[in-house]
Amino acid sequence: MSEAVTSAPATPVAQARPAVAVVLSFAAGATDAFAFLQLGGIFTANMTGNLILVGLFQRPGYTTTLIGATVAVIVFALVAYLGFRLTLSRVGPSRGARLLLITATVVQVAVLAGYALTDRPLERALLCVFIALSSVAMACQTVIGRTIEARSGVTTTFVTGTLTSLMQNLANGKRDFRTVRTLSIVALVGGALSGALAVATDPLLGAALPLVPSLVALALLATRR
Repeated sequence: MSEAVTSAPATPVAQARPAVAVVLSFAAGATDAFAFLQLGGIFTANMTGNLILVGLFQRPGYTTTLIGATVAVIVFALVAYLGFRLTLSRVGPSRGARLLLITATVVQVAVLAGYALTDRPLERALLCVFIALSSVAMACQTVIGRTIEARSGVTTTFVTGTLTSLMQNLANGKRDFRTVRTLSIVALVGGALSGALAVATDPLLGAALPLVPSLVALALLATRR
């Protein structure tokens, strides 16, 4: 008689990863909307956009744009490197994802609190501080998405790679990960729209909105359902 094989229960991260990727895509859209509209026209999730901004020397206020975009790219790259190192260490990807998401949430709280307490318009130095903090949060969330949902090719802070993977599979007649890729793209746009509406209502709401999906993602990672 063959021995019965008992499969190990799926971990909370394994069960929650598609939903987490979609929720973090919404967070990226909301964060970029707030950053672009309130932090000097800089993206803190989409680094491709910042690299383009560096080349637009005819843009009004180019010096501020150059400094802000440079801060965002450097901070994002450094934190992403450290985040990937964390997930590859003895901590492991599951615990690493939780630690990174907690870090991102705490940093977003700091952005909200600081933005609420400072006078606006922001001086250049404070602008760079908020850009750096927001970039830390987005880098952490990007590492989480690439770590726990690597197979689907979903990138939570930019959609070019996700859109390309979706179109490639459709052209090949494959259905793998079609739902999570499509929802991730829709969530990013929805997050940007929601962020813009929040900023139009009250800039402070724009700073607070990214906290909601972060807390939802934390809840998803903490439960098996």
